[in-house]
Amino acid sequence: MSHSNLGLHKNQLPTPCLVIDRNKLTSNLSLMQQLAKDKGVNVRPHAKTHKCSKIVKLQLEYGAVGICVAKISEAQVMVQAGIKGILITSPVVADNKINQLPDLIKQAPDTMLVVDNLDNTAKLNQVFQEHNLMLNVLLDIDAGIGRTGVALDKAVDYAHKINQFSNLKFKGIQCYAGHLQHINELAKRRMLSHQILQAAGAIKAQLLAEGIDCQIQTGSGTGTFSLDAELATVSEIQPGSYCVMDQEYSDIEYKEQRFLPAMTMLTTVISTNHSTHVTVDAGTKSLYKVATKPEIISHEHLSYDWDGFGDEHGKVTATSGNLPALGEVLELIVAHCDPTINLFDYFYITENDYVVDIWMIDARGCCQ
Repeated sequence: MSHSNLGLHKNQLPTPCLVIDRNKLTSNLSLMQQLAKDKGVNVRPHAKTHKCSKIVKLQLEYGAVGICVAKISEAQVMVQAGIKGILITSPVVADNKINQLPDLIKQAPDTMLVVDNLDNTAKLNQVFQEHNLMLNVLLDIDAGIGRTGVALDKAVDYAHKINQFSNLKFKGIQCYAGHLQHINELAKRRMLSHQILQAAGAIKAQLLAEGIDCQIQTGSGTGTFSLDAELATVSEIQPGSYCVMDQEYSDIEYKEQRFLPAMTMLTTVISTNHSTHVTVDAGTKSLYKVATKPEIISHEHLSYDWDGFGDEHGKVTATSGNLPALGEVLELIVAHCDPTINLFDYFYITENDYVVDIWMIDARGCCQ
């Protein structure tokens, strides 16, 4: 990181790079909190999107009750940064990771962890017994992805068994329908999400009726947060991408005011030897590849494609008009923000297109 980049116009930055418009970012945070407040649900945003403790602190400042992370390594970065209210949303199973949990809990006792296997739960209890510590747990319920979580019909039995462990504190359930987040049609997205989350909500209600302290039902992403918040049992939501946005989420139908593309990528034209296209310096090493294409917003009638150009290069064509010149900087909305951000070390923070700060993506690469 070079502090000499502070004060520069964003188009003077070394590319490819990620820039965040501070005003758009805070507008997104404010909008999410207002929408959640209107529905009476808590926001526990997912930091796997941005992997940046500076953004987490802003999210907490704007009213989030805590933060989600996917892995213990991300949780460790956040605890080091003084963050509390952490939920680890994937099971922690390997001994070498379980043995790291007690130190984490000593530093941040309100940390929660999801479980979906009774042998794993017993192992966690044993380790926490040995350390004379309590671990807060949520039961992860499979929302139909077939990824993690117990089947709906086993959830009540699992919860009762988890509740009997001496050093585990049962806090509630997690049910995240990740496979529904990008369904374009709002009505279909609502119907399918309500179907699964109402079933999970019935489990929460049954557990409460049977004397188990199941206060939390958490889940939901940027595609379904406001739909899921319509359900009385849902106590908190876990949207991630809303804070920076990407093209995949921008393409779907929403019922409320849209979140702004706060984060964009800058890329430079580095070769112009063809009449059909130019080559830019952002390829698969800087722009995670999905079916959706990034959207160029700095110039009209230009399209980006990876098109087999490899790790370091991208292809830009013009649907009409002229191609950009050598050295010209293009700005685009990335296709899929989470894995794209994980390719970078820093965000350049801008106001009125000038760099006012540089934030480290301090949980970048924490996939363990």
